[in-house]
Amino acid sequence: AWIGTGGTRTPLHYDSYDNIFVQVVGVKYVRIYPKTTDKEKLYLVKGEDSSGAGKQGNMSQVDVESIDEGEFPGFKELEYEECLLFPGDTLYIPMGTW
Repeated sequence: AWIGTGGTRTPLHYDSYDNIFVQVVGVKYVRIYPKTTDKEKLYLVKGEDSSGAGKQGNMSQVDVESIDEGEFPGFKELEYEECLLFPGDTLYIPMGTW
């Protein structure tokens, strides 16, 4: 289980296991890219930074809320689904989904 506090912003990543996301309080915007997405256009973190990001090879460098088209060409063209989750909503996220 993972529990986030108010204002938590999770970088674009995938997990190697299925997830059931439950929104308890507040509203959460979720953007999901299919596991078939071209990984080259997801711009994976290479190596490891000071936060440990990149260690598992499942984290993108792209800030989806402020996409730098010069640094990450092609990213804006990727297909995704998005939704808002409200208290009591549940979202199943299959493993490998970004």
